[in-house]
Amino acid sequence: MPTNRLSAAQAEQVLDLAAAATAHDGVDPLNEEARFALRDDSAEHYLHHVGDRLAGYLIWLPLHHTGQLVVHPEFRRQGIGRTLVEQAFGVIDGAPAGSTTRPVAIWAFGHLRAAQGFASALELSPVRGLLIMDRPLAEPVTPHVPDALQLRGFEPADAAEVLTVNAAAFAHHPEQGSLDEAGLHARMAEPWFDPSGLILGFDADGLAGFHWTKRMDARTGEVYVMAVAPRAQGRGYGKALLNAGLAHLQRSGCDRVLLYVDMADQVAVRMYESAGFRVTHRDVLLAPKPKEQQ
Repeated sequence: MPTNRLSAAQAEQVLDLAAAATAHDGVDPLNEEARFALRDDSAEHYLHHVGDRLAGYLIWLPLHHTGQLVVHPEFRRQGIGRTLVEQAFGVIDGAPAGSTTRPVAIWAFGHLRAAQGFASALELSPVRGLLIMDRPLAEPVTPHVPDALQLRGFEPADAAEVLTVNAAAFAHHPEQGSLDEAGLHARMAEPWFDPSGLILGFDADGLAGFHWTKRMDARTGEVYVMAVAPRAQGRGYGKALLNAGLAHLQRSGCDRVLLYVDMADQVAVRMYESAGFRVTHRDVLLAPKPKEQQ
């Protein structure tokens, strides 16, 4: 049966399981949202033990209607993943199972060969994808800022405007667009948060966009969130904010930067490609094919 809150010991077991999978696969099976949910009651947690060892784990995030699944490398191909999916989603191959019934939707980070085989066995297919892109920061980055745009770092009083612009810019994005005040403050409480790395762009009408950068380690940075308000798109603000963030990461000592972008957002993908980013791998959301495609 699922639990809505993990004990500290259970959360530590999940983190150890994820670390074992990451070491084996080269890809973290849990994203940031799932890791935040280990600390509160915002998700359902399904745990599968073999003896006293945590062999498999599935998290269901109701806000996004998606799950994330990880099975320890030593216990794969034993039906544990399928069991967890049946417990969480209730129906596989048309047969009732588990405690609930909801549409199957599971993220496969990296879309690895093992995940592809698992998806095939459960007759799941990619229905959405995120591209992971990166580029070196070897050459100096010089932002060219339009005269109408003024850049500065984040201040606490900016929080409401940041959330408003974020919601408008990502109205089509089920994860990023749902960021609320609690989520913003949770991220600002993380050790990596740097107010000067959350670069805001203002024009005559207020906050027009922002580039939230993140230092993943001493040498690697991330384009954590890039947002331009719909009213301000098409003015070159996105490129200016992107380069301002890259320059900030470069000054901080980073020589490589990566980002995540929805593959359906071709405008953003083309902008990043023109800035020197290249696709390194893909994350996909797995779900049953629509009946008309079967």
